[in-house]
Amino acid sequence: MKNRALIYALSILLIISIAFNYIQFHQSNILQQIAADYKAQNNYYLEKLSKIASEKSSTLQENQSSITKTNNKSTNNTNLESISAVAVRPVLQSDGFFETTTYVGAVLKITVEIRDGSGLVLVNTEVPTGVDFQTSARTAVNIAQKIANIDLTKKDVIFSIASENNQELQAVDGGSAGGAMTVLLISDISGKPINNKILMTGTIQSDGSIGKIGGVAEKADAAGKYGAKIFLVPNGQGVTQVQSCDEKREGVFIYRSCTLQEKPLSPITENQYGMKVVEIDNITDALGYFNSNQIK
Repeated sequence: MKNRALIYALSILLIISIAFNYIQFHQSNILQQIAADYKAQNNYYLEKLSKIASEKSSTLQENQSSITKTNNKSTNNTNLESISAVAVRPVLQSDGFFETTTYVGAVLKITVEIRDGSGLVLVNTEVPTGVDFQTSARTAVNIAQKIANIDLTKKDVIFSIASENNQELQAVDGGSAGGAMTVLLISDISGKPINNKILMTGTIQSDGSIGKIGGVAEKADAAGKYGAKIFLVPNGQGVTQVQSCDEKREGVFIYRSCTLQEKPLSPITENQYGMKVVEIDNITDALGYFNSNQIK
C-alpha cells in the first residue's frame, strides 16, 4: 500500500515537472521570438535613422558648400575702390607734472560704394567720428558730380573709413581726408585705377580747390613710413619749420639762440624715404597724379 502511494506521488511529481519544463520551454521560445522581433525592429529603425542621418548630412554639406561659395564670393568682392589718405591726430604726453600735446600722422584707408538709393551720402567708420567726415563726404559727392558730369541723386554713396588702429579715428580730423575722398569717388565713377604709391592730404572746397590743413610735416612722415613715393599737399604748404641754433661764448658763459626757419619739405622726405612732396591747387591736379601709373 505504501509502495503504491509512493508511485502515485512520484508520478504526480514527474507530470508536474514535465508540465513545468514544457511551460518553461514554451515561454523561452516566446521570449526568443520577442527578442528576435525586437532585434529586427531595432535593426529596421537603425537602418532608417542611418538613412535619415545620411540624407541630413548630405543636405548639410550642400548647404555649407552653398554658404561657403556665397561667403567666398562676398569676401573676394574686390569691386570696391579704395584710397589711402593721411590725417593727423593729437597725442597727449605727461612727465608726471606737466602735460604736452604732440601730433603724429595717421594713414587712413577709405573705400567707396555706390548703389541705387535716394541720394544719401553716408560715412561708415568702426568708431564714432565727428561731423568733418560727413561734411567732406558731401562736398566730395558734389564735386564728383560736376567733374564726372553725372547725376547721383538716385544713388547712395557710402564711404567707409578705417585705420590699422581704429581707435585713432576718434582723434583724426576728417576734413584733411576730403581731397582723397573726392579723388576716390571720381576715379570709381570714371573706372580709372588709383596709383597706391601716391598719398595726399587736404580739404576739398566747394569750388574743387584743395584747402589748407595743419600738421603737414607729421603727415609727410607718416606717408613716407607707409611707402608713398609722392605726397600731395595744398599749395604753399610743402614746407616745414626747421630749428636753427647759434652759440656764442662770452667768458665762462655760453649763450645759445635758436630760431625757426622755413625750409622745403621735399628734400628732407626724399633723403629719408625717397618720397617727393608736391604742392597742388585743385582736385584736377590730384587726379593727374592718382590716375597715372607713372611717378612724375
